[in-house]
Amino acid sequence: MFLIDDLLFAPLKGVKFILSQIQKAAERELSDESILKEQLLELQMRLELEEISEEEFKQREAEIFARLRAIKEQQLESLHRVHTAESSSIVVEEGGEEYRSGDSG
Repeated sequence: MFLIDDLLFAPLKGVKFILSQIQKAAERELSDESILKEQLLELQMRLELEEISEEEFKQREAEIFARLRAIKEQQLESLHRVHTAESSSIVVEEGGEEYRSGDSG
């Protein structure tokens, strides 16, 4: 019975895996500063080559900077969550060889 269930649900598990990989890739791309910095350089080049107007440049530049700020804020929040006193703990374990009276050493 479990084998039949596994066979029936295998395609769904495959689709779920693929969707999770797509989601991870999208999240990486959305939080990758280097992509946004490349977009800023490209935008600057297009302005200098007069492919876009000054107004369009300012609008798109503001959008990119807003996304960069959002990424920075998200990174700071993640760091803050990791380094808070409530979430950080140190565990000290005692161990090693035991000392018995009468042992030489």
